[in-house]
Amino acid sequence: MTERDLDIERVPGTTDVYRVDGRLFDQPGQLAVYVLDAPKPAVIDTGTADTTPDAILGALDELGIARDALAHLIPTHVHLDHAGGTGELASACPNATVHCHERGVDFLTDPELLAKLKRSVEDAIGMPEPYGDPELVPAGRTRSIADGDAIDLGDRLLEVIDAPGHAPHQACLFDETTGTLFAADAAGMHFGGEIYPTTQPPSFDLEDAVETVRKLRALDPETICYPHYGVATDATVRLETYEHLLPKWVDAVERVAQTTDDPTEMANELRAEWGSVGLEGDVAGVLQYLEDS
Repeated sequence: MTERDLDIERVPGTTDVYRVDGRLFDQPGQLAVYVLDAPKPAVIDTGTADTTPDAILGALDELGIARDALAHLIPTHVHLDHAGGTGELASACPNATVHCHERGVDFLTDPELLAKLKRSVEDAIGMPEPYGDPELVPAGRTRSIADGDAIDLGDRLLEVIDAPGHAPHQACLFDETTGTLFAADAAGMHFGGEIYPTTQPPSFDLEDAVETVRKLRALDPETICYPHYGVATDATVRLETYEHLLPKWVDAVERVAQTTDDPTEMANELRAEWGSVGLEGDVAGVLQYLEDS
């Protein structure tokens, strides 16, 4: 990670929240993590094991946050583009507590579960270690979190919101003081001002996903911080858009599935209207949901 590659931007409406580019596949503008320079500093999402830790550590240095002063590491779910850097960052930041959803935390600490998670990613993407080689987190460094819990930033709290649909082990975080919602993948992807579905296998569930979006809308947030990618300051509009988009996307996949059973052909047919990063995987997630329904 060079100084040129380091990309940090303060989130509008806040004084101490920063978007950091996590360099997914070493490309800009695909993966964002967030640093909160609060009295008890926090990092939300740790990205991939290969590139994101360097970006985060560079951001901490740039913002003047000592590594031993970092209080919280918070992977929103254990997909390895969100949690892959947790082990390395836990080693580099020895006083940080790792907060992870109660249904996902063991995947960070148990070598067999982490190996299973790595294999599932390799199978889905079709290449070895596409996100690098994640390190284990010592079990004594973790805190299991659930809906309604809070994370203390010293001057305010982050509320933990159970957010299934994209994944059963997903949590969103809400900073009521600033109206900022850290949406994980529960609010879709945000590229070029447009919202796209994120319905990757193996756990996408339409009903849970829509109910989660409704729960997030009820918080009446002002700003959404997206991992994929960046910040939107019209949060309620974006959430309403995603609530209506999800069933339309599932219907579109179901309709195309009546003409071909090849996921690549389905993705190609849908690309003009729905094109986004990882479209083939999003199709596969919907197909699995339809099969299981």
